[in-house]
Amino acid sequence: MTPKVRIGLVEDEVVVAMDIQAQLERLGYKVVSSSRTASQGIAQARAERPDLVLMDIQLAGERDGISAAKEIRQSFAIPVVFLTAFADESSLERAKSVSPYGYIVKPFDEHDLETSIEVALSRARAEASLERSHADLMAVLDAQRQGTVAVDGTGRVTFLSRVAASMIGMPREEQVGRRWQQVLPLERSTVDAVEEMLQRPATGRVKVAAELEIEDNRDAVEIEIVDDPRSEGRFILFLYDVSEVRQLRALLDRDSGFERIIGTGKAMQAVFQLIRDLSAVDSPVLILGETGTGKELVARAIHRLGHRQSKPFVPVNCGALTPELAASQLFGHRRGSFTGAIDDHRGLFRAANHGTLFLDEIGELPAAIQPALLRALDDGQITPVGETRARGVDFRLIAATSRSLESEIEQQVFRSDLYYRLAVARIVLPPLRERLEDLPVLVRSFLAESTARTGRSVSRVSSAAMGLLLGHKWPGNVRELKNAVEFATIRARGSEIEPEDLPAELLGAAPTPPARDESQRILAALEQAGGNRRQAAEILGMSRATFYRRLKSLKLEL
Repeated sequence: MTPKVRIGLVEDEVVVAMDIQAQLERLGYKVVSSSRTASQGIAQARAERPDLVLMDIQLAGERDGISAAKEIRQSFAIPVVFLTAFADESSLERAKSVSPYGYIVKPFDEHDLETSIEVALSRARAEASLERSHADLMAVLDAQRQGTVAVDGTGRVTFLSRVAASMIGMPREEQVGRRWQQVLPLERSTVDAVEEMLQRPATGRVKVAAELEIEDNRDAVEIEIVDDPRSEGRFILFLYDVSEVRQLRALLDRDSGFERIIGTGKAMQAVFQLIRDLSAVDSPVLILGETGTGKELVARAIHRLGHRQSKPFVPVNCGALTPELAASQLFGHRRGSFTGAIDDHRGLFRAANHGTLFLDEIGELPAAIQPALLRALDDGQITPVGETRARGVDFRLIAATSRSLESEIEQQVFRSDLYYRLAVARIVLPPLRERLEDLPVLVRSFLAESTARTGRSVSRVSSAAMGLLLGHKWPGNVRELKNAVEFATIRARGSEIEPEDLPAELLGAAPTPPARDESQRILAALEQAGGNRRQAAEILGMSRATFYRRLKSLKLEL
C-alpha cells in the first residue's frame, strides 16, 4: 500500500484548522502536526519532517507565516503552500521571495485543496529529481582525474569542479562569476595561447601546455578547450595534471633525452647539438622529417633555449588553413573587410610577436600566401586584410614539413625563393626505424607517461612484446609508438605488457631486416636487457648460438 502523504498544518484559528484537517483526512492525507504559531510550526516541521506544510500567512504572535515558511524551506527543504484569505501587496511580495509551491485562497473546497497539494507535491518531486541529477553530475565531474572549468559567453566561470579548485588552491564558490583569466593563475603567454586556440575551429585545436603558478609552486598542466554544446560562445576547459609525468621524465637517465626529446643514438645526439646551435640565433629553421618524428618538439626546444623563451610559441598547421581565409588567419583582418569579419582579428603573426611562429607542414601553405610570408621574413612587415598600411612584426620563424619541397618546387606549387629563405638552417629528423637503439628508452618513457595518465599499474614490457616492437617498421614513427604503448597499457591485464596487448598491426611475424636495421635491433635488445646477452636473444626470439653468430657477423662483439 502506498504510504499516505504527511501534511503539517499551521493555522491560528482553531475552528478553521479543524475543518482543514477534516478535509485533508477525507482526501486520504495524514495530518502529522497542527500548529497555531510560527514558532510551533517550525518546531513541528523539525520534529515530524512532513512531506508538505500548509501555512497560513496571517498568524497570531510576533512572526507571520512568511517568516516561518522561509525558515522551513531553508532549514528543512520542505515544500510550503500558503493559505490566505487576504494579504496586502507588500506581504504578497514577501511571500514570493520564499518561492512557495502554491497559494490557496480561503474559503476553498476539497477539490481546490487536493489540486493545490498534488500540484505542489508534483513540483517538489520534479525539483528533487532535478537536484539528484545535478548532484550526480557534480559527483561525476568531481570524481574525474582532470579539473573542469565551464565558461559562459562573456568569459566568466559558471562552474569549477573540485579537482580544478584544488589545482588553483582556492575555494570554488569564490571563483564562480569571475573571468577565467583571473581564476586560472597562468602566464600571459599561456593565456594568449588559450585565447588563440579559442579562435580556431574545434577540429584544429590542440592541448596547451601550461604551468599553474600558486605561491612558490609551479604545477605542470595541459589545457584542453572544448566548445560547450549547450550554447554557442560558451566553452569548457579541461585541466590535466601532468606534474607526475614531468617528475617521471626527470627520473629517466639524463643521457637519454634533451629538452623533452628522447634519443641516445648518434643521429639524435647530432640533432640535439643542432638545436643548441640554432637556439642561439634568430635565423629561420626548416625541420624535415616523416610524420610522427617529433618536428614540433624540436621547434619548441629551439624556442625554449633561445632568448624568446618567455614570449609566445604559436604553432600553426598549414594544412588546416583554408585558401580563402589563410591570409586573414595569418596576417589578421580589419572589421568589415569581408563577409563575416564582424570584429578586428590580429592574426597569428601578431599573436607570435616577439616570440616564435611555428608553421607545421609548410608545404601545404596556399600559394597565394607564400609571397606575403616571404615579405614578412625579409623585412618583418605584414599587411592585415582590409588595410593598406603594413605593420611591423618581430618573430622567429620555424617551419617543418614531411614533404619533399624540392619536388613541390618542380611542380610549381612552392616558391623556390621562399624555400631558400626558409632553409637557412635545416634539421633532418631520422625515422624511428633508423634509430631503433632509442626504442627501449622511448618505450619506458611512454609507459611511465601512460600509467600516470590512465592510473594503470603497468611497470614493464615483456621480452616477447619488446621483440614485436623492435620488429615493426613504424611508418608512424615515434607518435605511432607512443599510441601503441598507451593502447597496450590500457589493455594489459597485469603489471606487464604482453604481445596480445599490442595493436593488431604489430602482431604479425617480423620480417627479416637488412643488416643495418638488424644491428640497431640487436643494440636495442641489449639496451632493454641491460647488456644481458641471453635475455637480449630471448627478446629477439633467437637462440643464444644464433645471437652470438649475428653479433660476430655484424661486428658487434661488445
